[in-house]
Amino acid sequence: MTAPRPLNSLLPTLALLLFGGVCISWAPILVKVAARQDLGPTSIAFWRLLTGAVTLFVFAALTRRQLLLPPRLLALACLGGAIFTADLFLWHRSINLIGAGLATIFASTQVFNTAILNWLIFGERPRGRFFVAAAAGLLGVTLVAGVGSGVAFSGDYLRGVLLGLGTGLAYGGYLVTTRHLGRQEPPLSPITIVAWMSLGGAVSSGLICLFEHDVFLPRTSVAWYSLIALGAGVQGAGWWAIATALPRVRGATGGLVLLLQPVLATVWGWLLFGERLAPLQLAGALVTLGAIYTGTLGLGMKGSGRRPSRS
Repeated sequence: MTAPRPLNSLLPTLALLLFGGVCISWAPILVKVAARQDLGPTSIAFWRLLTGAVTLFVFAALTRRQLLLPPRLLALACLGGAIFTADLFLWHRSINLIGAGLATIFASTQVFNTAILNWLIFGERPRGRFFVAAAAGLLGVTLVAGVGSGVAFSGDYLRGVLLGLGTGLAYGGYLVTTRHLGRQEPPLSPITIVAWMSLGGAVSSGLICLFEHDVFLPRTSVAWYSLIALGAGVQGAGWWAIATALPRVRGATGGLVLLLQPVLATVWGWLLFGERLAPLQLAGALVTLGAIYTGTLGLGMKGSGRRPSRS
């Protein structure tokens, strides 16, 4: 059994993960700002991913990191980018319909989807407490959605809730892909991994934009600033930090720190846009976040006849 690493040796990694969590918490706010400048949700995804990819490739070149991946891993990274495009496609529309905080809380249910995918693909069977947490999470999500709070389940609101839950499915697939690429032997540069995933996502979202009729080119300085912040700050700095730190910590630790995104996104949405939750919705949000964290504690492997893949 591997001895736990001393806390002082983990502090730089935890600080990096914390930094990444704070960075990505601004994503739904910046998406909402860009949407108010009449940009389409898929267009926002395209500019975010393209700007992020350019930022990361330039940084990788300046720091003399590898720029190329073996063909098999390059294909996997591009697949991860396409999955992330699906994530953003759903999430951006959910943000527009139900708000930054609520959409991000629903997207954070990815922890349950991630666990199921890891079980099916890598044989990492969750512990019993995970299933208890999943049941609690289902209750929390029901309350967050507005059941019992007098929320009118109009067409747009219900669509926003369903899109948010769909985001959690796609987000889980993206994180599983990122984690798998980050555990290769010999290790790959996290900057290169996220750069190629971002570029793959930019291509995917760009192709979708060809079939949509939303505004594609930013027309105002506010739109450009928000997209640059999304690309360089969230997709570049934020996801580089997370991709670097996540393979180095326990799943429970990473899950706890990544809870910063929905918590801070809800705070930013309240402070900047006046988004508020009814008392029962707020209680549901706390139950959901608690269940998500408890779920991460139950993600350790429990005797399954298979070993997790490291190839």
